[in-house]
Amino acid sequence: MNDTIRFEKHVQRAAFHNPMKGGRLDTQEIEIRRDPLTGHQSVFNPGLEEKAPIFFKPTDRALIEKIAGESEPGCFLCEDRWREMTPTYPEEVVPGGRIEVGRAVLFPNLFPVAQVHAVVRVGERHHLPLGDFEAAVVLEAFRASLQFIKAVVRADGTVRHMTVNGNFLGPAGASIVHPHFQILGGDLPFTSLEQLLAGSGDYYAEHSSCYWTDLVEAEEAAGNRYIGRTGPVSWIASFSPRGTNEVLGIFTSKRDFLELDDEDLGGLAQGFSKVLAGYDSLGASTFNFTIYSGPLGDRDESFRCVLRILSRQNVYENYRTDDYFLQKLLQNELILLPPEALASTMRDAFSFSSS
Repeated sequence: MNDTIRFEKHVQRAAFHNPMKGGRLDTQEIEIRRDPLTGHQSVFNPGLEEKAPIFFKPTDRALIEKIAGESEPGCFLCEDRWREMTPTYPEEVVPGGRIEVGRAVLFPNLFPVAQVHAVVRVGERHHLPLGDFEAAVVLEAFRASLQFIKAVVRADGTVRHMTVNGNFLGPAGASIVHPHFQILGGDLPFTSLEQLLAGSGDYYAEHSSCYWTDLVEAEEAAGNRYIGRTGPVSWIASFSPRGTNEVLGIFTSKRDFLELDDEDLGGLAQGFSKVLAGYDSLGASTFNFTIYSGPLGDRDESFRCVLRILSRQNVYENYRTDDYFLQKLLQNELILLPPEALASTMRDAFSFSSS
């Protein structure tokens, strides 16, 4: 078993006279977890499990259907409207201006926030409940994304850092209902990627091994947060999550996007679909994800391609955000469902046993 990765928990205690318990002295334990690579902190108080419905009210399925029905007639990703309503890339970057893979269509973002910023339509349906994200539809979008990344690198040698990302529905930051992914990157890594690359490099320098492969080995041996594999991708519930119900998908042998092949994308799409099915079983309705890559073409042994996916606030009338000062300014995440319990739910979604 790998013993170079430390899963640190720090326990604090808060004492007060609780009117909910007849004024008796109530001592509650707060567990603080540190991410083994970055030191990022997550906070868990078992007492919050009773308060969880206040943080995450049940998804209003009827409201989602209403929003989807009202927005579909004007959706630029539905039917063939994208042919007239979306921009195109120069021929020397993307022949034909857009990339089409099955039902997926990739084109430039009209309002880019990075040197490279593309949008990918995920399937033809205007709205997909989380349990309906079929692996085949997701795979088409991932194929289009990888084809685009390779085209950009050929056209512009300054592009070294790329990410594949997604927001789903309003509470997760999506401006449209229709499922879509976004590819962002350029000559500089984004802050979180920069931190992951730096931490991975430091770990490699100290231990002469890759943190990500060691993490998979350690979590698989421990078992309580390990979910399973889909082809070349290992799935783990994050020990110290950066968001609600966070799951990691780790390629143990691929260092950057340029090394990925169709088998890799197939395993990724299969697991991605199962994670969303797991979220659906938990009653969640929205999510964010990012796939990180090592510097393109560098073959950096300290890093591996890794997906980070988490659920966001549910859709209901006047929903509250699931981020506040704790996350945005103090940069500590609040745990409502322990990662070990999340892993158990996900193993059911993946049809993997806990043994």
